[in-house]
Amino acid sequence: MIQFKNVTKAYDNGIHALQNVNLTVEKGEFLFIVGASGAGKSTLIKLLLKEIEPTQGQVIVDGVDLSHLRRKEVPHYRRKLGVVFQDFRLLEDKTIYENVAFAMEITEVPRAGIQRRVPEVLNMVGLGRKAGDYPGQLSGGEQQRAALARALVNRPAMLIADEPTGNLDPETADEIMRILVTVNQRGTTVLMATHAKDIVNSMEKRVVTFQSGRIVSDKWKGEYFDEIKNME
Repeated sequence: MIQFKNVTKAYDNGIHALQNVNLTVEKGEFLFIVGASGAGKSTLIKLLLKEIEPTQGQVIVDGVDLSHLRRKEVPHYRRKLGVVFQDFRLLEDKTIYENVAFAMEITEVPRAGIQRRVPEVLNMVGLGRKAGDYPGQLSGGEQQRAALARALVNRPAMLIADEPTGNLDPETADEIMRILVTVNQRGTTVLMATHAKDIVNSMEKRVVTFQSGRIVSDKWKGEYFDEIKNME
């Protein structure tokens, strides 16, 4: 489903955020991306979102080289993706229902479809009774669940989670992870960038470790490598 072929990304300041990265993620896989700050995790995600272009190499999703996408085709491509960030990025002047519905409105889903789907996904993340609340009325964990509902409402083929548990207490983080696992079991590919060593070690999933823009390990069953310094 996802292929990085000899991908290098150099920024104008001379920093090589990624160096000759080769990575394949299969459809339906759950993958952790780990590494210290500046290791290349965020650059990898930005390339997948087509926010930036590689300096060299190819990023291929579902057989399509993203460098071949025309600008007008990018919004359609992004509809296949769900994205969750550490800082939630909810619209403060909209209710939780409206925040989630907005993700469907911009893809021009008919109102009947929105009215059917939004309560369904809010119930899935445990926010069915909070639909009329505003983000400021929710706890941090509830806001992250709302952001997750927004990312999932259009049934994306791939969910990208960038430090989704970074600001949460352990119990709330576990709740978020249970939702991500459920979504993955239903067929969605999940790619999660994280520093949360305990979470990675508690799950039997594939773990790809970055250091200085390179992949230094690619292991299964939650093997988190302590020799990668400054990880936390």
